[in-house]
Amino acid sequence: MKNDFYSYLDGFNEITLIVPNSIYKDHKRFHLEAENFTTELIIYAIIPLGNETKYQCGIDDTILLNESYVVVDEDDNRSFLRMGKVVRTELFDMLYVSDGNDYGFVYSKEKTKFKVWSPVAKEIELELVKKDGSREFIDLRYLTTGNWQAVVYEDLEGVKYRYRVRVNESFKTTTDPYAIASTANGEYNYVVDKKKFRKFKHPKPEFSGKSVDAIIYEASIRDLTSSKTSKAVNKGKFKGLLENHKNEGINYIASLGVTHIQLLPIYDFEGVDEKDQFKRYNWGYNPSQYNVVEGSFATDPDDPYKRINELIELIDYIHSKGMRVSMDVVYNHVYNVKTFSMEAFVPGYTFRYDESGMRTTISGCNNDVATERGKIHRFIVNSVKHWMETYNISAFRFDLMGLIDIETMNKVVTEAKAIDPDVLIYGEGWNMPSNIPKSHRANMTNSRFMPNIAFFNDRFRELIKGGTFNNILGYAMGGQVKRSDLYYLYTGSSLDKYLLSSPTQSLNYVECHDNHTFYDRIKLLNKDLTEEQIKDYARLAMGVVILSQGMPFIHAGQEFLRTKQGVENSYRHPDSINEIDWELRDKHQDLVNTTKDLITLRKTYKVFRLDTNARIRKQIKIVDTHAYEKTSQFILSDLNKEIRLFFKNDYVKELLTVERDYKLIFDGYKIVESTEHELYVEKPGTYIFLKE
Repeated sequence: MKNDFYSYLDGFNEITLIVPNSIYKDHKRFHLEAENFTTELIIYAIIPLGNETKYQCGIDDTILLNESYVVVDEDDNRSFLRMGKVVRTELFDMLYVSDGNDYGFVYSKEKTKFKVWSPVAKEIELELVKKDGSREFIDLRYLTTGNWQAVVYEDLEGVKYRYRVRVNESFKTTTDPYAIASTANGEYNYVVDKKKFRKFKHPKPEFSGKSVDAIIYEASIRDLTSSKTSKAVNKGKFKGLLENHKNEGINYIASLGVTHIQLLPIYDFEGVDEKDQFKRYNWGYNPSQYNVVEGSFATDPDDPYKRINELIELIDYIHSKGMRVSMDVVYNHVYNVKTFSMEAFVPGYTFRYDESGMRTTISGCNNDVATERGKIHRFIVNSVKHWMETYNISAFRFDLMGLIDIETMNKVVTEAKAIDPDVLIYGEGWNMPSNIPKSHRANMTNSRFMPNIAFFNDRFRELIKGGTFNNILGYAMGGQVKRSDLYYLYTGSSLDKYLLSSPTQSLNYVECHDNHTFYDRIKLLNKDLTEEQIKDYARLAMGVVILSQGMPFIHAGQEFLRTKQGVENSYRHPDSINEIDWELRDKHQDLVNTTKDLITLRKTYKVFRLDTNARIRKQIKIVDTHAYEKTSQFILSDLNKEIRLFFKNDYVKELLTVERDYKLIFDGYKIVESTEHELYVEKPGTYIFLKE
């Protein structure tokens, strides 16, 4: 119908009208009508808006959100009543949010049930595309609490489907927000038989579940195999990492001794053509279909089983190599509001809005997901459970976690641990100014309310690596750092509420996919250094990361001076910038070996993995010298053992000496067997003596 003016349902008894001045006059009257229903609107306020006039109205009758209504004035001017702010009211969540988890489809050979949620839809139509290309359209039936359902009594395995949804005047075609399989580039979803999913042959490797026992290695599926230096045939694919090339990819990463591989986004994202993967590059922080595997990593993105089974096969292979898998997830924003399916079903519900009715964009992506709303909260929790139950994911890295609410994050932990008690949950806990109350934000400031969640420690990064957004040199680049700051960082950033509440919450790093690599940053900040000096500082940085209290995090290639040719934010730069150059590994094998030995030391001595502030206070001391110092000495005690740990960040020759009952076990480069209790050093590095 043609709208002569506009009307919006902003509350269950509140309607806002926007009337052009061409039909405005004094003493206007409006009524609401539907089939066999008419009621007068009560005008509470009239507000001039330049060429329009705003009427704030109320009604005394009950409105059914899934029914169509028209607002009519005294001159028979008409407006379809559109859904407005009503979907963001507390009452909306109270009435329509339930804990159901059977959304999407439930398949059997005899029938398939389709179920979606939209309290505000007037009509929902299911489109099926059969294997012979024929199409069928089926109306869904409205149930209760916003649920719609259709049951098709035939075998639909392998059939494509999508929906047509009418919330306001017209239909919109969209995919299923609960889908688990998709055609290339997300045009349709698939009905699949879960019994055809590949079975895991290898159990998850044993793990304590304590974050301090984890060593995370962050890598991109595409970056690991896309370069000419990779022997992989299936470049940029899950299959490329299954080709079992010695000293490359998964085999190489396993040789380091890490416990978890963190994969950059493997859910379905936009920004890459799944049929022409290398046409454009993207990290994948562009969520499209949260529970679908990204098609560009599959050998055939139009085959739903290959997308699913090739990922399962890869994870199973990673398990066989003694590592668990961490998944990078982005629930704080979506790529495109207009194409995101949940927005089509319940417009205005999925995202946060400011007081003027505009979507907030704290994420920098033109939208922020309203994780605090009941159905979104439940969707996120169920999505995490889906990846755990289907793909045996063992850990989750939450992008911009500070934009998510505390209740959602704690619920994720609770339900994830019910599936796997040893699951790890960690993320970016930056304090971002969202419009949820400060006390509800899942950031580092509120770490005490999230005891089972770890946070990327940007304070550690800034003081050890150096300024990400300024030119200040960090300790591991030869800069000056206060002795007190170094002590608190080394001991988990949690003593005396320094930053976090527990050492288990500190994820220690100097490099990740974001910003410059360590190598590129040090070349930018100190152009006078030789390549060998850069390697010395990189070796020191690795020692501080791996041996500090908390959870160490290594970016793929960091251990052999990965470069992105000086590019800071490479998320959509070409493969030539992002790819792993395996020749660098061969060139810097000595630094790789240092990394392996540091990991061995961390795993060997529990005193590098203390999990409480009380233990740290009792077992770790820093030797008191000067406020600023180039060489720092820590004393770590553990039952009948005592360790003297030295970090040195300059080229001044000095003698490191300890009591005679100590022996040198790490000489800055490697683990050694020595009875020496002193060592002349003249380079930056990590040096360790042991008394047993």
